[in-house]
Amino acid sequence: MTIDEKPIAGIDFGTTTSAISFYIDGSPSLITLDSGKTLLPTITAYTKTDEVLVGEEAKKQAILNPEKTFQSIKRRLGDTKKNIVDGKKISNEKIGSEIVARLKSEAERVLGTEITEAVITVPAYFSQPQRKAVQEIGKLAGLKVLRIINEPTAAAMAYGINLDEEQNILVFDFGGGTFDVSILTIADGVFEVLATGGDNLLGGDDIDQIIIDDAVAEFKDLNNIDLITDKLAMQKLKDEAEKIKITLSEKPEAVLDIPFISADENGPIHLKKTYSLDTLNGMIAPILKKLVDLTLSALKDSGLEKGDIKKVLLVGGSTRIPSVRDSISDIFDEKILAGINPVECVALGASIQAAILGGKITQQVLVDVTPLTLGLGIDGGAAEPVVPRNSAIPASFKKIFSTVTDDQTEVELRIYQGNSDRVDENIHLGKFILGGIEKANKGEPKIEVEFEINVDGIMNIAAKDKKTGTQKSITIESDVTKIGTRS
Repeated sequence: MTIDEKPIAGIDFGTTTSAISFYIDGSPSLITLDSGKTLLPTITAYTKTDEVLVGEEAKKQAILNPEKTFQSIKRRLGDTKKNIVDGKKISNEKIGSEIVARLKSEAERVLGTEITEAVITVPAYFSQPQRKAVQEIGKLAGLKVLRIINEPTAAAMAYGINLDEEQNILVFDFGGGTFDVSILTIADGVFEVLATGGDNLLGGDDIDQIIIDDAVAEFKDLNNIDLITDKLAMQKLKDEAEKIKITLSEKPEAVLDIPFISADENGPIHLKKTYSLDTLNGMIAPILKKLVDLTLSALKDSGLEKGDIKKVLLVGGSTRIPSVRDSISDIFDEKILAGINPVECVALGASIQAAILGGKITQQVLVDVTPLTLGLGIDGGAAEPVVPRNSAIPASFKKIFSTVTDDQTEVELRIYQGNSDRVDENIHLGKFILGGIEKANKGEPKIEVEFEINVDGIMNIAAKDKKTGTQKSITIESDVTKIGTRS
């Protein structure tokens, strides 16, 4: 095994599990952790002695320490609300960085060299604040994040690295906490993303929650006890619900069995219920419908028809659920691609992108897109798009605006990200004021606004008064917002 002096890591920071990969001796390879596995549970816990537990160690003690054990932290990225542990404030990014730091240290142990740089994947539908949070996680873990790339795109790169034939593929990424669908064209080493869509709050965790809610409701009806008020019982139920989902992905029936989950004046009470695959399918029917609807919407945005898709790549552990696979197979006439590990392929693809950045692969190019519309808030609370969603990046877009009142000498530009036509339904990214506008009737001044987006998704927004030449700009990047003025 030949190791670079400064190998660049490819990291899949997942909702349920995470992994780290490197491009070694001409192919991507996952690092085997000291647990003997390649996947690290994305769980962080804090003990009474201020010890930080990560992965399997954190998972084993979760039932006894539910209040200081953090699971699915990825779903909370972009939320600035701090977590309180023993009176101390801990950010979501800090909790997540413990996972990445463990992956980094494990890789350094295996490879025998220091790891300082990485490519980290994110759901395609992650917003700018969520992407910034992932970059911060890498930084806190001691890594320079060279690139943030979309998970479906990474999976496609793992699939298509040795392909010469031009083809359209659809990547259906249904993980523990998020859902993404991307349509790409692969030709002559170029991976071009045509469209992407999804839901950042739709994943296997939601299926677990449906099972949990069902069990809690039945237990309350039978015993007049609400398990929701018992954190220890709910942690046990969460673990068992996930096992039910996994079992039903392989067998037609599974038993939810938790002895001594509660008690009343008559003594201990057990929870036991049998679930069939048909029962689960009925319970998750609304989720299946949403997955299909989002997939068809992304396909429409790509400009392709069902028949134009040659292969469908399933990514994420939740795609192992038979009804999930069937719902997509029915749409695309059984074009599901076999032979790709749905859980490992994202990390493998990230290391391929790392190899491209490191110069080890020269014949491949990635052309990605912006997942959400970018624009400005205008009078009345409306959102005016400047950069349409699914625009290829890097890119530059310009649009002319004007004043809304007579003799207005300055305008406030409020920048939003999201696909709604109302700003209150989108994400506010920043704002700045352009002054020095000559007095005139409303609508007469011509203010040119330009959005520039680089390959990392970092944005520079500039506004210029076409008559006076006064200009102001704002840069929205990983950990700082910079504003500059020029006349």
